[in-house]
Amino acid sequence: DLVFINEATGGGFGSKIGPYPTMSVTGNFSRILNRPVQLRITREQEFYIGSARSGIQGWIKIGVRENGKVCAVDLAIVNDGGATGGGSGNSSAQHTTVCLQPEAMRYRGISVYTNTTPRGAQRGPGQNEMAAVLAPMTDKIAAEVGVDRVAFRRLNALRSDGFQGGSQGPVTSSFIAEALDQGRLAFDWDTREAQSKDLGSGKKRGLGVGIGYHGAGGRGYDGLLKMGTDGTLHIHSGVGNLGTYSYAANCRAAAEAMQIPWENCEIHRGRTDRHLPHSSGQGGSNTVFTHGRAMWVAAEDMMAKMKEIAAMDLGGAPGDYEIGGERVFNSSDPSQGLTYAQTAQRAIELGGKFDGQEYPDDINPITQLATQGLAGTGLIGVAKDNIPGQGQPPGNIVGFCEIELDTDTGKIGIVDYAAVADCGTVVHPKNFDNSMRGGMVWGVGLTNLERHVYDPQNGLPANTGLYQNKPPTNMDVPVDTIQQAVNIPDPQSPIGARGIGEPTQGAMAAALASAIRDALDGHMFNTAPTTTDMIIDHLAGNEYSTKSLKTNTF
Repeated sequence: DLVFINEATGGGFGSKIGPYPTMSVTGNFSRILNRPVQLRITREQEFYIGSARSGIQGWIKIGVRENGKVCAVDLAIVNDGGATGGGSGNSSAQHTTVCLQPEAMRYRGISVYTNTTPRGAQRGPGQNEMAAVLAPMTDKIAAEVGVDRVAFRRLNALRSDGFQGGSQGPVTSSFIAEALDQGRLAFDWDTREAQSKDLGSGKKRGLGVGIGYHGAGGRGYDGLLKMGTDGTLHIHSGVGNLGTYSYAANCRAAAEAMQIPWENCEIHRGRTDRHLPHSSGQGGSNTVFTHGRAMWVAAEDMMAKMKEIAAMDLGGAPGDYEIGGERVFNSSDPSQGLTYAQTAQRAIELGGKFDGQEYPDDINPITQLATQGLAGTGLIGVAKDNIPGQGQPPGNIVGFCEIELDTDTGKIGIVDYAAVADCGTVVHPKNFDNSMRGGMVWGVGLTNLERHVYDPQNGLPANTGLYQNKPPTNMDVPVDTIQQAVNIPDPQSPIGARGIGEPTQGAMAAALASAIRDALDGHMFNTAPTTTDMIIDHLAGNEYSTKSLKTNTF
């Protein structure tokens, strides 16, 4: 009897995964008043009650052979878990394995409670903050062994036969080396690297390169489709809408498999009474891999049923038939066939598995209810993603950045930025560009601007407004940037795609941190963000504070 409505979630980027206790206030008031209630929270209040990225304090030692191959890493992390004790140190260690592929590694981590803002997931939790601090250290090691910074990363970064995380688990594919090669050319790294760093008038040039990474997909979810008697393909999706419309991009996998024009498709989403299948949460950069697979297996089920119906009515075996032009037809005699609309009508007449009255035993109970709701209305395609394969689908992005640093003011101007994604096949070029640029802007905030500072005694936030904690805007990034993809299909996705929602931030955060070190002749701040006052203090020979557990990383 309960209908859950979630037409538009809005940008959450992890902070909306867990419930806020304050969410219950509006629901209770609405129940008492019997009318809609809206809760408004100011930016200052958000610093008190919102879910912030977990801060980290860490220590790392990296051993490298003379040829530049990383042989050992020793990493220890203490997470500032706030009032909830959340931490993402394991993910930070995982990022390290992806970037360095050490022959041996020890990781130790702990999360502590503090009397500060609750902590939770934020875009690329663990991986992105580690990207910002690991990149300058990687540059330092490369310099020690006399290896070009891009070449050093190419030598050590994850490949398709490599591993990720403490379990040393496999990946579906990884082409970071190809992304580095492509980005090196697109950014013209070699030419820029040969230029003078001194620009005159107190300005210094800095070049940086970095890697962003996040696990980008899951398995085992359900797809649900209906072919209507008018020939319309009804695509049912439980994927939410964060404003990126990825739910629609995922649905295109079903349309492609069925070889049906997008104009003849209708998406059903946002309300449980629209008969939605069991779907993943829209987090973890996972939906294009996860639900591209789920949509595909549902389409395969629908195609198999179409061919079976055609064989019943027209003779022969199901294997004698194929689809195309919104028809199922005999391969040896294309004039013998049925339209999609006709197969839908026949499915209703035949009943059973064809119109959804019967369904696979392995689909989720949520999908079972959705299928029951559609039964008798058309030809139903429903299946669980049981596509063979193993390993984590990684989202990898390489970023290249050039900055102009003013040694008089400590201000940083980003001159140019190029990023190349290893995300398999690009499904939606416009959304790809938007995600790449949007994450780039977030990366500037992580590395240079958005600092959380708390009163060490009472845990009260000291930066409660836009001035003290400035989010980056279009004024902080170049108008024109380069966004490219390697475009090598992932072998475990029927549409070849992997996600990139989160590592877009990490790539810029890493490249910008690398560029700051380069502009300052190798100086290491060992912190993120590196803010203007810290740069000024360094140039003036003063100390700057990054005392343990008194400064959050983001």
